[in-house]
Amino acid sequence: MSPTQSSSSRGGAKGAAARSGGAGSGRPSGNGRGGRPAQGRAIQARPPGRRVQSSTMAVIAVVLVVVVVLVVVLVKVTGGGSSSGANGLKPPAVTTASPAVLQEVENVPNSVLSAVGTGGSNVNPPVVQKHQPMLHLNGSSKPAALYIGGLFCPYCAATRWSLLLAFSKFGTFSGVQETTSSPWDVYPDTPTFDFLHATYSSSYVNFVPVEYLSQDKDGLDTHTVLTPLTSTEQRIYSTYDNPEGVPFVDIGNLVFIKSAPIDPQLLDGKTQAQVAALLSDPSSPVTQAIVGTANYIMAGVCAIDGGQPGSVCTNSGVQAAAKALGINA
Repeated sequence: MSPTQSSSSRGGAKGAAARSGGAGSGRPSGNGRGGRPAQGRAIQARPPGRRVQSSTMAVIAVVLVVVVVLVVVLVKVTGGGSSSGANGLKPPAVTTASPAVLQEVENVPNSVLSAVGTGGSNVNPPVVQKHQPMLHLNGSSKPAALYIGGLFCPYCAATRWSLLLAFSKFGTFSGVQETTSSPWDVYPDTPTFDFLHATYSSSYVNFVPVEYLSQDKDGLDTHTVLTPLTSTEQRIYSTYDNPEGVPFVDIGNLVFIKSAPIDPQLLDGKTQAQVAALLSDPSSPVTQAIVGTANYIMAGVCAIDGGQPGSVCTNSGVQAAAKALGINA
């Protein structure tokens, strides 16, 4: 699929039943499409032209002038200077991520990782595809992991929590921002992060996050390609994810997230700070979903980087995820 073609979103088995409507917000449900990109629409040919008499043209011109004047007056009277999209909603803001929130997400205690393990029924596990060539990206000799997502997508929004948590255990992020998913899609305004301007540094793994598709601009399915995929990224995407959709995560061509691991409804109505505050409580379904998914991701990274660092890869929660996947962390 070329970068200009549309890409579906995946809610996975756990989110399927909820896709017929939003999460109790009273906002548009997106017709249960879960944030899938706009489909192409055919452009209809215009009907044959007809001659218009000059007198008719003059009348039309006067009417147009009157209409323009009325519109200008109406805008001034109603204070229409601020723009809003479909249903009076606006695209969400993107702001610098709170240092306190990042601290809580990136430093979830090892005891919580151990207590959560695989997250039980709150996690839709990744899949394993063995005997594939090791993934390398951007000329790096380190084993790589690739994330392809969309800012509009509620399933991507939930998945980013686990990505941020997991890869923080192997390296350091900078430039991470906060935002929410599309207000027009199912599970509107799911709290999340934005990797568009983020950088990542690690001695163990080369994590490449790609925010492929943009935020919705003016209603459901009004997003576009934000970051075109490189030829290598497109080849990986096409090879291991058919049909292509978001979120997609490839960890070393071994462990793959091809359907949403977390039900976004778990995050409904919460802020980033509220979600982050829950991550110290292993009994919380939110924590079980986010940390359980992160344990699967960490198990995948440990399987491709030689089991380093040991403080992460020997954690009993990560080991439980590796056992469930049938790989050696």
